[in-house]
Amino acid sequence: MSIKILAILTLLASAFSAFSQEKMVNVNGMHYHVLTRSLEQRKPGQPVLVFENGMGMGLGNWNTITDSLASNVPVFLYDRQGVEKSDKVFQLPTPQKIAANLRLLLKELKIEPPYILVGHSMGGVYVRAFAGYYPNDVAGLVFVDPADFTETKADWNQIFREIGVSEKRIDEMLLKRLYTPSKPDSSHYAAWSEGQVLTDLRKTDFAEISSLPVPQVPILFFVGGKLEVPIERRSKDYDHERFFEVKNSSNMLRWRRFIHSSSQGGAVIYLSNSGHFVHRDDAAMVIGNIKMMLKALEK
Repeated sequence: MSIKILAILTLLASAFSAFSQEKMVNVNGMHYHVLTRSLEQRKPGQPVLVFENGMGMGLGNWNTITDSLASNVPVFLYDRQGVEKSDKVFQLPTPQKIAANLRLLLKELKIEPPYILVGHSMGGVYVRAFAGYYPNDVAGLVFVDPADFTETKADWNQIFREIGVSEKRIDEMLLKRLYTPSKPDSSHYAAWSEGQVLTDLRKTDFAEISSLPVPQVPILFFVGGKLEVPIERRSKDYDHERFFEVKNSSNMLRWRRFIHSSSQGGAVIYLSNSGHFVHRDDAAMVIGNIKMMLKALEK
């Protein structure tokens, strides 16, 4: 290899290192696995995209969209407690605790607000909580097929009434969904504990979260419209395709109302060929709409 080529490769490696940093960060005695992109190029007052992963998922799940987004805006990703390289803690990851930990982590790294929060699945619940506890830190909200933090038990039961399930069977299914104890899984504690927190929130109709303010910022929801449950795993009690259709419609109605609670508006984007991992099934659509949000915030 010539000296000239070696010098070019060294410069490229140095530039990439400045562009992307992966490290462990200690907050209150806990080590979190963190990845940042383009922070060095951040302009004064420019928002940072802060990602919350799905239930028990690692930060690498966002790799379909972060490369492109980081060319326009700084990006922050991390693994919550117990996920991949982050320390395991045998405590329930409640929304308030996760929001407080994330804020401390951002402060430790001197990543000041404003933030555009992006949450997938259970990460959407955590994003909604952070936005409620720290509304002045938030410039925008992006929910990627989130667990529905607007849902009540009555909403859930109504879906089954609409598709013709008997009241007796509805009661049985609700009992199984929310009130049948789940044995702790120490080997997969992060995913189990986050699932337990979601169940506890559903029991209370998300009382902790619904009482929090909604920041007056633009809001995006991406909805996966493709049913991914294999035929052999679909319910024998009801039409699973019809259930999925009614559930999505019910969710989107409430999410539209949630958007209207912000004076800055937003959109519900339904992607019929995407499953639950919308950002992997249609990365271009997610990237494009987030970039449009960023552009609008510059005005």
